[in-house]
Amino acid sequence: MAVASKSNGQAMRAPESELTRRHHLKFTGNCTLPEFETLCAEQDFWYHSYYFDNGFVQRGDYDIGHDIAAYGFPQDMTGMSVLDVGTGSGWFATYFEQQGAAVRTVDVRGKCDLDIFGRPGYGDLSVEKPEPDRILSDGRTIYHSRVSRGFWIMKDILGLRAEFTNARVYELRPQLFDDRKFDLVFMGALLMHLRDPIGALIAARSVCRNRLIATALVHLGIDEEPRPRMTLMSPETNVHSWWIPNKACLLQWFRGAGFTKFQADRTVSLTVDKPMTDNSGRRITGALDQQLVVIDAYV
Repeated sequence: MAVASKSNGQAMRAPESELTRRHHLKFTGNCTLPEFETLCAEQDFWYHSYYFDNGFVQRGDYDIGHDIAAYGFPQDMTGMSVLDVGTGSGWFATYFEQQGAAVRTVDVRGKCDLDIFGRPGYGDLSVEKPEPDRILSDGRTIYHSRVSRGFWIMKDILGLRAEFTNARVYELRPQLFDDRKFDLVFMGALLMHLRDPIGALIAARSVCRNRLIATALVHLGIDEEPRPRMTLMSPETNVHSWWIPNKACLLQWFRGAGFTKFQADRTVSLTVDKPMTDNSGRRITGALDQQLVVIDAYV
C-alpha cells in the first residue's frame, strides 16, 4: 500500500486499494508528489476532490468521481465544445477536457458577484479585490473566487487547455465567447444558489447550441405534488442559498426559460469527502451528502 503524505492532511498519495473504486483523472503533469503538495497547499479551500490515476490526491468537500456516470455525459467528447458554468475548483472542466472536449469555464470574481440574501444588487469589486489575481496574455484581468484558484492550480499542474472567464451566470451571452455557442452547457449544483434561476437558465440557453445538463436539489416533502411549488431556504443561516423546488417546479423553470424539450428522470449522489476544518477540527463548510436531480434540456 502506498504511504500517505503528512504534508497538510489534504494533498497526498492515495492507498492502492482506493484506485479501483471511483473515476480517477489522468495525471498529465510532470511534478513530483512533494511539488504537487506544495502547489495544492497554495489554496486553503478545495470544493472538489482530485483523485488521480498515479495515486496523487487533493481532497476537498466533494468527491465528484464517486458517481460521475450518473450525470449522463458522453463517454467520448472528442470534438465537442463544453461550457462549465460555475467551475469552482475545476474538476468537471478537467474531466471534460480529458474526455476530448474543448472547454471554457466561467466563475464569479468573488463574494461581490454572489446572490446574497438581504443585499440589494452586488458588492464593490474594488473594495473586495483592489487588484486582479492575474492578467492573461491577451490583457484580460482574472479574479479568483474563494474556490476558483483551485482551477488555476490544476490547470498549471496538468497543462490544461481549458479557458476561463469571469462572469455572473446572468451575463452569459455568445458575445462573451467571441460569438460562440457550445454543444454542451453544464450547470452543476448552481441553481439553488441563484436569486433568479429562470433568468440564469435564459442566459445559459443563449450560449447553448444543443444540450444543457444541470443538477438541482429538490424538495422531497412536496416532490410528488403535481403543482409547481418552491420553498425559500433558510436565508438567516445560509445567505447563499435561495430556492428549493419540487420536481414540477424545477421543470417549469426550464419551460419558463424557453426550453421545449427537457426531462428529469435520474439522480446523482453528491458525496462528501474531506470538508475544510479549523484548527480545532471543527468543520467550517456546509458540505452534506445529497441526492440531486439531473435535468437534461435541449435547445
